Amino acid sequence: MLSAQERSDYILKRLDESGEVRVTALSKELSCSDVTIRNDIRKLEQQGYVKRIHGGAEARREGLSISFDQGECFWHKEEKSRIAERAYDYINSRDSIIIDDSTTSYYLARLIRWKTDKHLIVVTNSILVAAELAPAKHIELFVVSGLVMGSPPAALDNFTIDAFRQFSATKAFIGVSSLNLEKGLASLGAAQRDVKKAIIDAADELYVLVDHTKFDRGSLFSVCPMSQVKQVITDNQVRPEILEAAARQGVSIEAV
Repeated sequence: MLSAQERSDYILKRLDESGEVRVTALSKELSCSDVTIRNDIRKLEQQGYVKRIHGGAEARREGLSISFDQGECFWHKEEKSRIAERAYDYINSRDSIIIDDSTTSYYLARLIRWKTDKHLIVVTNSILVAAELAPAKHIELFVVSGLVMGSPPAALDNFTIDAFRQFSATKAFIGVSSLNLEKGLASLGAAQRDVKKAIIDAADELYVLVDHTKFDRGSLFSVCPMSQVKQVITDNQVRPEILEAAARQGVSIEAV
């Protein structure tokens, strides 16, 4: 039998997918009573996550709506979602974490918002991540400043670098343009490279979130060697020879 938290997570995930859920359908899917589901929905409404409707619930749509240039956010959506779910397992309640401006990191932020079982301090330079986490009452959020650029938008300049130097986090979660086992992590732009270096310096452990398309791509600016990486999390379409080479070199890669 699922716990109340697990049921709530499932309801929010279904709402994220379809925008609306029905009590009778959820009770069958989760093997529990209609009364239990109604109580779960009532609590989620009190927390501000959903709006109750006759026979079910819908995603809360009231309030301010902000539009962003989505960039590559929805490329390889399923893979990025799985990577984010695995990354979340590495986070402990009371951790202080840095989340960068990569699109896969955004999926981690979405997960953190809806899963309320871990109380966290989050530092980010991503406008998208900040907008996602700002309503979350279980998150203490720090947004670093700087010139906003890129797609999706993020603070990426010397002000941003100086701001990250003020923090000492337990873990950092970043994405990169390229991962090569021999050359390390790389970025397409100098601004992104310098900010990622500052993030790495500010955290005790580095977790790299990349889908399979990022391996061995050409990128101009070197970020750091693989020796600085605690864990790489990717999807299950990564080539077997990469996993084999990583095992030989002592690089920890999880394919989910």
